[in-house]
Amino acid sequence: MKLFYATSVFLTTLWCNSTFASSINYDSAEDFLISIPHARSNDSSLAEGDLNGDSLKDLAIVVQSEPKEFERYNQLHILTQDKSGKFTLAASSKKSPIAGMGCCWLDSVEIRNGSIYLQNNAKTSCEMEAATHQFKLYKNTWRLIGLKISNYQHCEDPQIMQVRDINILTGKIIDSEKQDDNPAKYEHKVFIPKKILLKDYDFFNGFGAPET
Repeated sequence: MKLFYATSVFLTTLWCNSTFASSINYDSAEDFLISIPHARSNDSSLAEGDLNGDSLKDLAIVVQSEPKEFERYNQLHILTQDKSGKFTLAASSKKSPIAGMGCCWLDSVEIRNGSIYLQNNAKTSCEMEAATHQFKLYKNTWRLIGLKISNYQHCEDPQIMQVRDINILTGKIIDSEKQDDNPAKYEHKVFIPKKILLKDYDFFNGFGAPET
């Protein structure tokens, strides 16, 4: 869902740096966007849903900003809603440059089953890759719990679809490869899981992927 420019009044933000992120309440996603310098509301993306199990509608917002011409950034922000309907910033990712030149772009952001799913795409003349990162509030920490990377090589003969489904919590990997219309072949692997935090997310397709 795309966000559109809102003409609401700019929020007063005269707070100490140490309490800025956790102290301000926002009335809506639009109010939050207005507080972000150089935010491009039309190009930012929003998902709504319960992220902390309190049955209230929280927000996951990927804010695109442009501090200088031809210099754009993405940053994921999570805002949780309280019973009064106000939103508070709960966590943010890194502010990461957008590559451009048709290489890499954010395809979607969704909230399902208490998790945030972000799909980023990348392509070359012969290859297309989609990476879906799953973030969740797990044991009171916003962290990466799953990653699925799909790679389609359409210049090959036969054409090849490879999928790597990674459970970051358990350390289990399911690799599959499918050539044309032939049945897919599967391989199971394991790795030593590590805690990977949302605050370190940089929108790179391979973020959090084990080296195995």
